[in-house]
Amino acid sequence: MTNRAQALCGRIPQRRQRAAAGVVRSAMAAAVVAVLLAAGCGGNPKPSEPDKAVGFVPSAPPAYTPTVGPSTLRTRDIAGFSRLLTDHRGLTIYINNAPVDSKVGVCAGSCTSVWHPVVVGTADLADPGTLGVRIGVLDRPGSLHQITVNGRRAYTFVDDRPGQARGDRFITGGPKGRTYTWRAVVVPDNAPTRVVLKPK
Repeated sequence: MTNRAQALCGRIPQRRQRAAAGVVRSAMAAAVVAVLLAAGCGGNPKPSEPDKAVGFVPSAPPAYTPTVGPSTLRTRDIAGFSRLLTDHRGLTIYINNAPVDSKVGVCAGSCTSVWHPVVVGTADLADPGTLGVRIGVLDRPGSLHQITVNGRRAYTFVDDRPGQARGDRFITGGPKGRTYTWRAVVVPDNAPTRVVLKPK
């Protein structure tokens, strides 16, 4: 994760902690606590702690306002991941292990400062049937419509650029002690590079 996501998630790399050690310790500690309370998110766990997650703050306000994008999906080869599904800008699409076809998304409020919902302008898009995964749409607060992949809501990761998949295997905390693991959406090698989603 880069410094941007680490800051959003209340995590600071050890090398930066050491470098800042004699500077403004109390100010930094206060800032980290404030960011953690504001972001309410987790991070990529170390291999030795695969199930570790950071807290969940349902009362924190959202730091991101979803905008409606074109009804277009893309795919691209990304080193180490084979071919992945992306949004119209080429940003990797992720889903988490929340319940399928859930009417209420588990990522709301502060969670959307890290995981940006992929939204479109209509709820009546047909599954193109050419991507090797099932594409659908679920409603989202604010009269928005969120793309789903195999029944799970689609998001992009704040720290990605086109051609990256830094959010893969990220773990976030949820209500009632639940944790959710985020995975990049893999599609077949022969999936088309661009698909325009059409009305049913």
